[in-house]
Formats: sequence, structure tokens, C-alpha cells
Amino acid sequence: MKQIAGIILFSLSLAPLAAFAALNPETSLVEIEVTRKDYDYRTPWITRNDQVRKNGILIGANRILTTADGLSGQYLCRIKKGGVSRQYTADLVWVDYYANVAILDVPEPDFWKGMEPVALAKTIPQSGELQIYRWRGGRIEERVAEIIRLFSGTSKMSYLQHLVLTVSSTISSAGWSEVVFDDNQLVGLTASASKDTLTILPAQFIAKVIERHNRENDPGLGYFDFKYIRGKNPALLASKGLERRDVGVVVTEIGGKGLSSDALQVGDVILEIDGFEIDSEGKYIDPDYGRLSMSGLATRAHAAGESIAFKIWRDGKEQRVDYTLPRADFEKGLIPDRRYDAPPQYLIEGGLVFQPLNGPLLEALGKNIPPLLDYYSQQKGVNGRKGLVVLSGVLPDDYNLGYEDLRYVLVDEINGRTINNLNDIQTALEEPETAYHNIRFMPEERIQHIVLDAREMEDATNRILQNYRIPSGSQL
Repeated sequence: MKQIAGIILFSLSLAPLAAFAALNPETSLVEIEVTRKDYDYRTPWITRNDQVRKNGILIGANRILTTADGLSGQYLCRIKKGGVSRQYTADLVWVDYYANVAILDVPEPDFWKGMEPVALAKTIPQSGELQIYRWRGGRIEERVAEIIRLFSGTSKMSYLQHLVLTVSSTISSAGWSEVVFDDNQLVGLTASASKDTLTILPAQFIAKVIERHNRENDPGLGYFDFKYIRGKNPALLASKGLERRDVGVVVTEIGGKGLSSDALQVGDVILEIDGFEIDSEGKYIDPDYGRLSMSGLATRAHAAGESIAFKIWRDGKEQRVDYTLPRADFEKGLIPDRRYDAPPQYLIEGGLVFQPLNGPLLEALGKNIPPLLDYYSQQKGVNGRKGLVVLSGVLPDDYNLGYEDLRYVLVDEINGRTINNLNDIQTALEEPETAYHNIRFMPEERIQHIVLDAREMEDATNRILQNYRIPSGSQL
């Protein structure tokens, strides 16, 4: 523990509740205005300014807690306190997009006068009513929230699995880090909202993320990089020589996110994780919160790099293996999952717009994702490739006449070179086999092959960039 100006801060553990005053939202809750760069992956060369308004809560001296949502690409963050119009410039101390947690600081000492931190709840209630607070129109708005359930769910900002609390409330336009309290304790922050249901990021999970960031070398959050099928059908387990029933799940895939661990094999029956018995539905009994999904055990009590004991059934007998928890990484895997604090990548050559296939591009397409892109996005690997590139569109010009309607087709080879990324395209275009560039698409695409004049491509590219007022032909 250390003490600053009479306020006890937590380092690797939360401060005792006695260190905090009774809840007064006006001296703890703040309004946050984020100005950030916003990108449209359908036109990746265009950058716009966007503003996000959300909430934050003081948890210690020079520490304002909020969610990471809306902070990607931020270049100006301002904070208001007490419902007044004066804004203070804030610094981003750290942000964890995997966990959806961020800490801000305001360097100006005057901001902290009269402000008081709140305590994070050490346990999460599973029934009853909570209170939601936020600033609105210069006044504190309060709403009652009724607890629905606590479960292991997926983070809004990543594929990580952790504790999630859902509540029902009449508060409108929520989901932007409104603070949720049980008496004087912070139960969590709102992460999203759908009609009258709010998803809450629980304080217990937030506290563990903060503790991890306070370490000298942050190990990051871990993820179980395997898939499984429930062991409910008795024939499934019996076929492996396991006589027990209502216990265990069967591993069906390993390394889908490119993280993996060598401890497990396809076909293993997982019986226990970290000392908790796994039932046939993939659930365990948590000592604090009852029956939860085993996926949450990756973030319950461990950080990335730590070893977790698994009891499995393999080769007709029980065995124990140590599973080294891999660190979550958006860049791993065939299709990178997310991309934060970075502009979209693209390459324009001869009016052809190339982009890497990744999560943000698929999200931008929404319901209009071509079936083949959707299919490949579900694959663990494709012929040993490290990534996939799509021809996302064509900027019409006489040079690319006849190809104007091509949209979101997967590139296989250019000039005989297999394409894994945009750098491969640049290299391939520098080495044409003849006077023409030969571009081939994946075998399943409706069009297989196009040809462009290699000698005229550079002039055509410059002309097209000028005509369409595109500032740069690449962003790699």
C-alpha cells in the first residue's frame, strides 16, 4: 500500500473499504469527451474526426477508471466534473482493449480538489437491485437496475472470456461506462446495452486487470485456444473407453486463434481444469458464483504464461497435463481479429484496391459479407498461408477497363507469387514474368484470372490517385 494526500491507493490488492468515503456521485463521477480518428474500412484512405462521450469514476489519486470502448484512435481527451462546463485535458495512462479497461489521469492539480475515490466491490451480487449513475445535462441521473444473471461471457472489445453481469433497467442510451453501485461499492461499468438489458463489466474482473497492469512486466490476459464438443451423449465418451457420465468435454480443434499450446490433443476429454471438475456441458462450480462456463477459467485466477493443471482422458486412461496459458493476441491467426489505434491497411495499384482480410473489414461489411469471405474467415488455416488479401474494389479507369465490377474477391497469386499480405503484392508487382501482370484469385471465386499491362501500371496508379483525390496509394 502507499498513501498520497490521505488517500490509500491499491497496488496489487484493493484498498480496504474504510479508506473510502460514503458514495457521493458528484465528487467521484466524471464526464469524458474523446476526440478520435475514425476509419471506414470500405474506403480505407479516408480519415474522419469523431467524438465519443462516456463516463469515468475516480478509484484513486490520479486514477480515473473507464472502459476502453471509444478510445481507439483518440488524440484528445477532456473531462468535466461536478456537472459544470469547464473541461480538463486528460492523459491516457494505459488502455487494455482485450479487457475493455482503461485508466486516465488529469495532470492539472485543480481538478482533484474536492474529488473522492470509490471502492471496487470484491464480490459481485447475484440478485437484488443496483443503482446506475451518470452525468446528464449537468445533473446526476440515477436509475435502478435489477440483476438478471452473472455468467462467463465474451468481452465487447475482444474474444476473451470473463465474468459478465447483466441487469435490467429503464435507463436510455446507455452502455458508455455508466457506473453501477451496490450501496457504496462500485459493482462495475456498463459495456453495452440492448433495449432494457445492460451488460456490466464486473469490478472483480476490473480489479484483476488493474493489478496485472501494476506489475513491472504485464503478462497480459490468457485465452483457451481450443474448441470442444459437449460430452452429453453417452456414446461419445463410451467410444473413448470412459465409463463416467455427465462429466467432461471433447477437444475438437486446437489453435484456432493462432495462440495454441502443445499440452492438449484433438480427441482429449477434459475432466478438470485448475482443480475444478468439468461437467458434460463444459461448466464448473465456482466457489463464489456457482455454475459457470469453463471458458472463464482462463481469466479467473491466472495471467498469460502461467501453467494451469488439466486432468484429461487420453489413450484409455486419466492423465494430467500442464496447459501454458497463451497470451491473447489480435494479430495471430489467419484472420487478425481486431485492430486498435492503427489505421486500416490498403494498397492501390492500377486502381485495384487491395486490403488484408481481417475482423474490422468483415465487421464493416456487416450483413453484406460475400459467402466465400465468410467461409474463409471461419477457417483455421488455408494451405499454410499466414494471411489472406482481398481485392476489395476497383477505381474505374481506362487502364482497368472491364474489371470495374470486381468486389471483395480473394487473391491467390500475382505473377506466380502466393499472396499472404500487402508486402507480397508489392514484391510480386516488381517482378512481372512477362509484359503483363497476371492476377489469380482463389479457385472458388467466380472470376479466376485478370491481366493488366505491367508497363503502364505506375502511370495509371498516379493518374487514378490524382483523379480520385486519394492522398496516398498505400497504408501498410
